[in-house]
Amino acid sequence: MTLYDRATELRVRLDAANEADVGDELLTRGKSIRDQLSAASEYLAEVKAYRETVGQAGAPKIDPKRLRQSIGGFRGALAKSGPRAFQQQSATTLLEVIGAETKRLDRFVASSWNAQFDQAKASLERVKEGQLNGSIDLRTRARMCAARISTLRSLDPIRERAELENRLGGKGLAACLERVEQLIHELNEAIKAIDDEQAAMTPEVRQVLNRSSSAAGLPLAEITADDLAALRAAGVIDDLVVRRS
Repeated sequence: MTLYDRATELRVRLDAANEADVGDELLTRGKSIRDQLSAASEYLAEVKAYRETVGQAGAPKIDPKRLRQSIGGFRGALAKSGPRAFQQQSATTLLEVIGAETKRLDRFVASSWNAQFDQAKASLERVKEGQLNGSIDLRTRARMCAARISTLRSLDPIRERAELENRLGGKGLAACLERVEQLIHELNEAIKAIDDEQAAMTPEVRQVLNRSSSAAGLPLAEITADDLAALRAAGVIDDLVVRRS
């Protein structure tokens, strides 16, 4: 019998116990246990489906033995004590185990989802640090892609699936992953185009841009008329920003 089967059977027992003649406090407690167990079972199934879709090799690090023992202990208490088992230690232990294992699954999903964006890390860092000495169109494209990717990476692909689908205009995790790959490709291509533009600049222009974007900056007094003319000819004069030290 799988964990899911055990959980399903236990929910049936809980439903039967809840229908018995019990006080309001026990009834509320029983429904709470049932709902938490049901949510955990559904989440476990969703994580399994997620893992299969992303092709994750490693399995979530859950403790199936501990889960079986806690479910078995509570099931035994339920058979022996009926609804009174809702307020016994076995029920508390079951909920604690469910909470701990759910957190393990959360960490697995977060780590796995973050790994889907590995190909964008270098480009995202470039955008974050402002290392974009290219045309306005390319810089705008890179920043927009980076902003979207950063937002998507921060979402939970299971618990926030609806928002993920809405932002990507797709239905289902596979479609979302495909669109994420496209966005990462667009970002990396924009960064590559910026680098190609910079490589085509004269050494003098590159030097001015690099110094102006450095922590030390470029003193205005050191900028010559020839520098300004070269920056204007390269179409990157707007990259030069004057700031007070």
